[in-house]
Amino acid sequence: MVISELTEETRPAWDSYVQSSPHGLPQHLSGWRAVLRQVHGYETHYLMAWQGEQVVGVLPLFLVRSLLVGRQATTMPGGLCAGDEMVAGALLERGREIAGQARAGQLALHDTRQPWNGLPAMTGHVYWVVDVRPGAEALWSQLDGNVRRQVRLARQHGLQVVIDRTGRLVGPFYDVLSRFTHQAGTPLFGREFLDSVVETFPGDFNIAVVYLEEQPVGAYFQLQMGRTVYGVWGATLRQYLPLRPVYLAYWEIIADTAANGYHFLDMGRSPAGSTTAHFKGQWGGQCHPIYQQVVPVHPGRAARSMAAQVQADGRFQLVRQLWPRLPFSLACYLGPKLRRHIPFA
Repeated sequence: MVISELTEETRPAWDSYVQSSPHGLPQHLSGWRAVLRQVHGYETHYLMAWQGEQVVGVLPLFLVRSLLVGRQATTMPGGLCAGDEMVAGALLERGREIAGQARAGQLALHDTRQPWNGLPAMTGHVYWVVDVRPGAEALWSQLDGNVRRQVRLARQHGLQVVIDRTGRLVGPFYDVLSRFTHQAGTPLFGREFLDSVVETFPGDFNIAVVYLEEQPVGAYFQLQMGRTVYGVWGATLRQYLPLRPVYLAYWEIIADTAANGYHFLDMGRSPAGSTTAHFKGQWGGQCHPIYQQVVPVHPGRAARSMAAQVQADGRFQLVRQLWPRLPFSLACYLGPKLRRHIPFA
């Protein structure tokens, strides 16, 4: 087995492997390397495992030199993508070497769908997958009567959903997400990041926006790969929740996924046992765990995921309390600067 780093020449082989792997996710695709470099200036090490001329695994790794959580080596959400433990072990060993050379304290497998190599695994999040192959009509009839009633109520309130695959709804989506995260006390990535994602993956995303007349009140961003649509980001403005926009948005996304020939809707991650996870469970899907795993770089040194460090750090809790009190424009300015130090946490 040979481990090499991604080049422009090997990008087709990388993406072909991810798209054909049963464990491949959109976040494993090679295009994210350019997004991370251009927007945040991260040092990236996209590692490929080869057996002969065949790609058998990939590890999308990047380095964060953070004033808040120190030096980190971390993967994109989704962790590594490999067919077996031997391949995963070879990729992780090379990743550990890179992390050590960069003086990073650890290598984090972020939001991995598979636990690897006997590493301790935290399972604080889950994801729900809905099989949409029966079609919208059959799926509607299978929903609980209360769920259908909530969708009807949203329509009676005059809400409607527009779903776009060209990028023209990036502005309304980002505005809703910005206002929601400001209210929630969470710094948000910059508009430049989202624009880069849309530019890098043309035709591989869709944006659903819920409107009350001309006012966007909810917005959801999905990535598309193979036969699956993946929920990535979403938000609804709190003052409009009584109008049931979330119910209408999820139903329209499910119906759109089925109408466009996809087989599955991955609703994205939610904290296990949370209200959000319970809400997603109403749509007839299957629940699966998401793992956070950390590879210690230095023997004997305690290792925690970036998300765990953020949750345990009193400074971040203070930021969450103060953030909604900041003027919205100031939060929009400061958010991307802070987010660069804690990506995807």
